[in-house]
Amino acid sequence: MIGHIPTDDLLAHAAKLADAGGPPVPDTAREVTDLAVSGPAEIYAQTRLAARSAGSVLMSSGGTTGTPKLTHVPHGMALERLLAFWRPLQPGDTLLNLFNAGRMWGSHYYMQTLAEKSRCTVVPSGPYEPDEVGRWLAMFGEVGVNALAGTPTGLADFARGVLDAGGSLPVRTVIWMAEPWTGNKRDLVREAFPEAGLWGNYGSVETWVMAANQPGCDETVLHLLPDQLMEPDEDGALLSRVGDGWTIPVVRYRLGDRVAPADCRCGRPDGLTVLGRADDALTLRSALFKVSELIDVVRREPGVLEAQLRLTRATDSARAASALTLDFTGTADPDAVCDRLTGDFYHLAAVARQYPGALRARRVDRLARIERTNKVPAMLWQESDEQHDGTDGTGAYSRSGNSA
Repeated sequence: MIGHIPTDDLLAHAAKLADAGGPPVPDTAREVTDLAVSGPAEIYAQTRLAARSAGSVLMSSGGTTGTPKLTHVPHGMALERLLAFWRPLQPGDTLLNLFNAGRMWGSHYYMQTLAEKSRCTVVPSGPYEPDEVGRWLAMFGEVGVNALAGTPTGLADFARGVLDAGGSLPVRTVIWMAEPWTGNKRDLVREAFPEAGLWGNYGSVETWVMAANQPGCDETVLHLLPDQLMEPDEDGALLSRVGDGWTIPVVRYRLGDRVAPADCRCGRPDGLTVLGRADDALTLRSALFKVSELIDVVRREPGVLEAQLRLTRATDSARAASALTLDFTGTADPDAVCDRLTGDFYHLAAVARQYPGALRARRVDRLARIERTNKVPAMLWQESDEQHDGTDGTGAYSRSGNSA
C-alpha cells in the first residue's frame, strides 16, 4: 500500500458513495480489500449527479491507448487541496500554457485555473513547432514569461525553438504532465532553461491529480497527495481517497497504470513510480511481449533518442499483431536496433526467422503524435501491413534507411 486512510474512514466513505449510486458495501466488509473495484462508469455517473447542482467542466481523457472517458470536473478543480501540497507558481509569475486547448482535454484548462488560483498571468497559447518559436520570443520576453507548462514533448519542441533562435527566457518553473520524460527531451529543456525547476503532476481526467513531484525530487518519483490510498496491482493500481475538496470521490478506482512504492531523495513519504500501462502486453505472431519493456530496451541502443511501435493488427485478437515496425529518432543504424531487439527478446528472434518482414526498424525524423493532446504514444495500430519507404521486406528483418 502507498499512503494511508484509516479503515473506518474508508468504509464510511464507501457507504456514502453507495448511497449516491456507487457500488454497495458488503455487510461483512472489514478491510479495503473487501470493497468492490470501481471504474469509469461509476466515476461518470457520480460526477454527473454532482454537476446537476454545482455545475462542472465536462472533460474527456486523452484516449492515448483506448476509448476516451468522460468526467464532470468541478469548476474549482480541487486547486485548494493541491496548492497546500504543491505550489509551483507565485503571485506575479507569467505562465506560458503550451497545452492544447479544445476537444475536451483537461490539461489546458487545468493550467488556466492553476494560474488563476496562484494569482498569476497566463498566456494560453498552446504548443509551438520549433521553427515558430523565434518569431514569438521578443513578445514572450516583453510580457515577462518566466514559467512554462506542457507535455514533455511540447516543452522540448519549445526549448528546441529557443535554442535554434539563439534566444533565451528567464524561465524558473517548468510544469510537466500527461506523459513521461525521455532523456533527450529533458536535456533540451535543461539546456534552454538551466535555472528552471521541474514540477510534475500525475493524474487522469477520471481522478484528476493524484500525485506530484517538485525540484529536489527524483524525476521518476511522485508523492501521493494526502488522504489517499493506492494499492499496487498488476491489472492496474487501485486508488481510494477521502475528505472534502477533491474533484472526484473514489473508492478502489482501477487506474490504467502499474505503480510501485519508491523512495525519493527529498525524504518525503508516500513516493511512487509509474511502471507502465497495465494493458501493454501484446503478441507478435504469438510471441508475448510488453510494449514498455521493448521500448526501454531499444532506448539503450547507442544513438536511439526515442522509439515508437507501429503494429499491424492481426485478425484473431485485438491485442495481437502480425507485423511490428520500430520507428526511432536519432543516429542509430536500423540493423543495430533490430539486432538489439532479437538479441534481448529471443522469442522475437524466432518470429523474425519464421516470418520474414514481420519485424522491422526504421529511422525517422519525428515520431507520430496524438493530435488532440500533442503526446507521443508508445504504440500505434494500423489495420493492414504497409510497406514503408526505405525497407526491402526481405530477410529475417527489413533493412531500412532514414525515412526522410
